Amino acid sequence: METNTHQLRVGIIGMGPVGCILATHLKEAGAHIIPCDVLSERIDAIRKSGIRLKYTIEKTATFKDVCYTPQELGMHDPDLVVVCVKTPNLRRVIEQLAEIDSKEFYIMCAQNGIDNEIEVARVFGDARTMRMVVNYAGNMADHHTVHVSFFNPPNYVAPVLPDSGGDVLTRFVDSLNQTGLTTLIPEDIQDFVWEKSILNAGLSAICAITRRTMKEVMDFPKSFDLVEALIDECVRVAEMEGIDVGKKFRRFSIRYLKNAGHHRPSMLVDLELGHPTEINYLNGRIVEYGRKHCVPTPLNQSVTALILLLQKVNGL
Repeated sequence: METNTHQLRVGIIGMGPVGCILATHLKEAGAHIIPCDVLSERIDAIRKSGIRLKYTIEKTATFKDVCYTPQELGMHDPDLVVVCVKTPNLRRVIEQLAEIDSKEFYIMCAQNGIDNEIEVARVFGDARTMRMVVNYAGNMADHHTVHVSFFNPPNYVAPVLPDSGGDVLTRFVDSLNQTGLTTLIPEDIQDFVWEKSILNAGLSAICAITRRTMKEVMDFPKSFDLVEALIDECVRVAEMEGIDVGKKFRRFSIRYLKNAGHHRPSMLVDLELGHPTEINYLNGRIVEYGRKHCVPTPLNQSVTALILLLQKVNGL
């Protein structure tokens, strides 16, 4: 799995904004990237025209090899497979990767939510599982163009098992840093997993329910108060779980969310497209951990119920 004598080979499953932005930067750094998505129109567009990033990041990249299913990645002998699909699709991707498992590649979770990497590690083992916390975002302008809304550096990457990942992890991080997508390897990534999840839990569901952008929600005083209250509730649960978010996290959260501008979070986009959302891995997880520690979470319970009801209306 670990060698520095050949070009780093990375399969990226899920060519939405997260996957496209990641693929473009890694390709710029010289890695061999294999984009993969079950949406054939998206892969056809990437095969023909490559990927274009615009707005806050301006980059383009073309790709020699592409895949229409995760199983096809087995033909390309990847060193690392980064899973960028929405979290409700993670289990299916795990099943598909298990079919081609050579025991010679690492798997990295790069979705929103708490405990995603645990599902991967159950199948592939702690030593081969990594977690990424992404702090950039965008929306698809078409099948191969991403409108990059923001990047609030850094991203974070770490192995589930300390001191594993070796050369592949180091080269992955170095590649991103070389191309301006600043990424760090923290001692404990779970603090950052929870911080990012709290940021999403504080605002994404409200945007989805109200059909408003992040800026519109943050600019309206009553919904701004609700965001603050959701964050406070999440922080109380995190502290009981032993997560260190720091004394200034509340202030940081508000500044981070205000800087997002007119971004439409993926939960809103998913509802509009009639797709399952990540609510159970965000606010839903906060509710579960709240019950574990006997911490009331009425606001998180409320927005979770409303999103699940909207999904039911969509037939999901």
